[in-house]
Amino acid sequence: MPLGLSYPGLKCVLEHLEAVKRAHIIGRSPGLQKIDKLIPLRLKNLYIGSEEMTFNNLIIRYYYKDDVEFETDKKTFSRQSTESREDRMKKFINYFFCGRSIINVDTLRWFDDLFPDFLPVDMKFIVNSLSAVSFSFNTAIPFIDPRSFPLKTLFTSIANTSIFDIQVVKSAETLNLNLNVDRIVTVEDLKKLNNKKVVFERVYYSRIDFISLIVPLIKYHIETKKDIRTTFVILSVYEDFINYMLREFEQAFGEYRSDLDGVNERFLPESSRFSIPISDKSKIHVYATKGSQKGFYEIIVKPVLGK
Repeated sequence: MPLGLSYPGLKCVLEHLEAVKRAHIIGRSPGLQKIDKLIPLRLKNLYIGSEEMTFNNLIIRYYYKDDVEFETDKKTFSRQSTESREDRMKKFINYFFCGRSIINVDTLRWFDDLFPDFLPVDMKFIVNSLSAVSFSFNTAIPFIDPRSFPLKTLFTSIANTSIFDIQVVKSAETLNLNLNVDRIVTVEDLKKLNNKKVVFERVYYSRIDFISLIVPLIKYHIETKKDIRTTFVILSVYEDFINYMLREFEQAFGEYRSDLDGVNERFLPESSRFSIPISDKSKIHVYATKGSQKGFYEIIVKPVLGK
């Protein structure tokens, strides 16, 4: 007969087992239930909303008055409950989270500012990527384990310009800013950022004049010879908007037009491209591409080392 797993071996298997499958197995094994909370939990995706939660491929909806609805792999079933919404949430949270030493989450999406009412104050998530819009950003941060920083990706919106002073925002490797909310952003705000990449999303709905932001920022680096370390990406579904931006760059930096030979990108056909020298060791490439997201276009402002 094959030998059973040792405790370290069992611990390793359970830790790396898909979280929903693990919950099913643990629920059927009183022996494993005794050690489950001692073993780190790994989630690929955790979504926290006011009416539902998602654990990987399991969606739990609790917005119905008497029912709790579960959906997984396109199969849906529900259970009647006489408990209040708050009691149901507490039960789910206690089962999945409470008492665990480590909870690793690849992508945490937090969109409910009331959720902390149901969490232990000392609970922490170790995350790679965080999505939290302005109203839930400050709510989510205290529950992020310091070992998570700097974040790989942060998606948020601009509640006010003080967000550019927050270290969590400035240090994320990639910062995605949702501009669906009308806020003022200045060149001085952009100078504060240390991110490897900053992506501006939903720019069509914003009143921000990107030309009055990006052009002065580039000129600032030309004048100071200070290397720019951040790639800025302006995302839009409208090709006309992209063409307008390129025409404005043409007026400001027409002398630096370049074919950008050797640059491995799929440029928009017949679009203007620029190679703007910053110092004898660096330059900035500006060009347009079809975005990685289907139906989107991108203006890329990218720092490059070398003459």
